[in-house]
Amino acid sequence: MHCVTTLVVDDQPVLRYALRQLLRDYAGVRDVTEAGSEREALRHCETTHPDLVITELSLAGEPAGAGICQFAKERLDRTAVLVFAGDASPAAVATALNAGADSFVHKSVSGTRLMAAVRATLAGSRVWVPAGQAAPLLAGAVPHTAAMTKREEDILALMLCRWSNDEIAGELHLARQTVKNYASRILQKLGFSSRRELVHSLASGAGPVPCATPFRPPGADG
Repeated sequence: MHCVTTLVVDDQPVLRYALRQLLRDYAGVRDVTEAGSEREALRHCETTHPDLVITELSLAGEPAGAGICQFAKERLDRTAVLVFAGDASPAAVATALNAGADSFVHKSVSGTRLMAAVRATLAGSRVWVPAGQAAPLLAGAVPHTAAMTKREEDILALMLCRWSNDEIAGELHLARQTVKNYASRILQKLGFSSRRELVHSLASGAGPVPCATPFRPPGADG
């Protein structure tokens, strides 16, 4: 029987320890390695090729988790990545999607739900729990070769806030048709047929995707 190897990445030692114990006790994962920084995480990825990486997006105040995710999806053959983040904003979800994450779970979830997400991710399903909601399973995976540009990521964040094309155009100082073209490309890259399907899949119909009001995405001035 294959021994599942897991890398847990977080800058908080106590949280890493708690995840290690949960993985061993409730997910049957015995081989767990820890990393507290991006550099340490990348070194472990290169040397151990883990089956699963569980990483925070923000490490020591830097958005290093996306880079770890991208490295794992680009350089390792069969490594799944679950982003376990303290930030549940649409911008964070968009960043995780763009980095190629297989699953996204907010840190407000219970240990039981997190372990269910781990088992589902290892089984090839995609789990997205933006803010402690019931975890939806999404079929298939977003191919990392379809990664979005920074502008597409900004627009995706606003789409997740359920902004209209006109509202996005006004916020980012773009023509409405330009926004429409961006939105179509984003949906195509992510494998969704409509905005409604995108938001419903990520929020599981349990209310709107959380978004501060007003929301200012990264790069909106550029």
